[in-house]
Amino acid sequence: MKSNGSWLSTLNPSCKLIVHLLVMFALMGIKDPVLTLVLWLLAVVTGVTLGGWTPSYLLRRLVPYLLFFMLVFWMLAAFGKGEQVLWQWAWFRVSEESLRNGLLIGLRMLGFVTYGLLFTSTTDLNRLMMSLVHQCRLSPKWAYGMLAGFRFIPLFQSELKQMKAAHRIRGYRQRNSGKAFMRYALPLFTQGVRKSERIAIAMEARGFTGTRERTYYVQPILAKRDYAYALILLTLIMVLIVAL
Repeated sequence: MKSNGSWLSTLNPSCKLIVHLLVMFALMGIKDPVLTLVLWLLAVVTGVTLGGWTPSYLLRRLVPYLLFFMLVFWMLAAFGKGEQVLWQWAWFRVSEESLRNGLLIGLRMLGFVTYGLLFTSTTDLNRLMMSLVHQCRLSPKWAYGMLAGFRFIPLFQSELKQMKAAHRIRGYRQRNSGKAFMRYALPLFTQGVRKSERIAIAMEARGFTGTRERTYYVQPILAKRDYAYALILLTLIMVLIVAL
C-alpha cells in the first residue's frame, strides 16, 4: 500500500480503518438496495473529492469487480426463490424477491470493495503499522513481522518473473500445472526462508527485542481532522439510514 498524497492520506490510518470497518458492518445490516447504492455512491464521491481518485483510476480499479458483481447479481436473480415472478424461461426464473436480493448482495459487495479501496489507496503501509502500534497497542513484534511480510510480496513477484523469463530463454515448456507450480514454489520458498533469517539476524544485531520501550522514527497521532472525518462520515451514514 502506498499513499497517493490526497487529503485522506493525511488522516491517521487506524482511525480511518476503524471508520471504514464500521461502515462495512453497517452495510452488512442494511437490507435496502437503494440505501446500499447511496452508501456506495458516497464512497465514490469521497474518493473523488478527498481521496485523489480520477475517473480513469476509478474505472480501472472497479471495472473487473463490476463484471463479477453482475455475474453474482444474475445468478441470484435468475435462480433465486420468490412468489412474484417477473420473467421465466427454461430453468431461469426471475422474481421480484430474487431480483431484490441480487441487487442487494451485488451492491453490498461493491460497497465493501470501494470502501476497502478508499482505505488502501490513501494509506501508507509504514504509517499503518506504526499507527497500529501506538493507537491500537499492537505488539511491535507483530507489527514489524507483518511489515516484513508485506515487503516480501513485490520481491516474490519480481523473482517469479525472473524465473519464468529464464525458463523461456532455456526453452522450457511445462504443460502440467502441478509440476510447474512445484518448479516455481520450491525456489521461492527457499529464498523466502533465507531472506527471513537474514532479516531476523539484522534486527537482532540492531537491538530489536519487540518491547514497547524503544524509540520510533514515526509516531502517528490522532488530530482534529481525524475526529472530524469520523464524525462527519458516520453521522452522514446514520442520517441516510434513518431518512431512507
